Amino acid sequence: MSRERDHPQLAEQLAELAALTGGLAHEIRNPLSTLKVNLQLLDEDWRRVESPEANASIDPQEIARRSRKRIETLLKEAGRLEQILQDFLQYIGRRDHSPAPHDLNAVVGELADFYRPQAQAGAIEMRVEPAPGPVMAMVDVNGIKQTLLNLLINGQQAMPDGGALTLRVCAEPGGTARIDVIDTGPGIPPDQREQVFQAYYSTKKGGTGLGLATARRIVREHGGEIRLTSSPGKGACFSILLPVLS
Repeated sequence: MSRERDHPQLAEQLAELAALTGGLAHEIRNPLSTLKVNLQLLDEDWRRVESPEANASIDPQEIARRSRKRIETLLKEAGRLEQILQDFLQYIGRRDHSPAPHDLNAVVGELADFYRPQAQAGAIEMRVEPAPGPVMAMVDVNGIKQTLLNLLINGQQAMPDGGALTLRVCAEPGGTARIDVIDTGPGIPPDQREQVFQAYYSTKKGGTGLGLATARRIVREHGGEIRLTSSPGKGACFSILLPVLS
């Protein structure tokens, strides 16, 4: 019997590693191709400038304009590669959790205040619905805030023409705390609801596809889970479920 069959968790980890490496290769291919093409075009232009035979027919200002435009593209794609690498390292890296008792109402309120200017810039109304009383949980506050931030960014990207984002906190029966991140976007089709948590799966142009995967990983490291409910045309709700501090 194979090692993978003896250890299902190992098989799952190997499958995830294969998906990550394949996804990373796919993500960097397009920016690298764009970098190469624009560098070749820059090289051709400047070879013409250096050629004594062609100097009489060259318009220096036109060469300069083309060069500036290509340099802008190079900088943009270099930034894109940097973001891909940053997201990848964040996803695979070891996180030094520092769990401590926190009131999730306060955590959500602080993050909402931080994110509100970005939401307003995108014509997004930011709403906060705290629980009636403190909802205490043992969490790494930076990890939970990063998770919520990823979900807010994902929700805003789903509403390019504006809408509303709601952060809701409640305590459920059975010792569970719940934080909902709700958007008023177009919703997520049923066949995509599990895929959205997979690394490098993204339906958004320019997305790296690691935001939701990272969010789920952080929540699981807290002993919790993340759920998605959505109806086409009626937005999406990502629910973070965490153990309540007894």
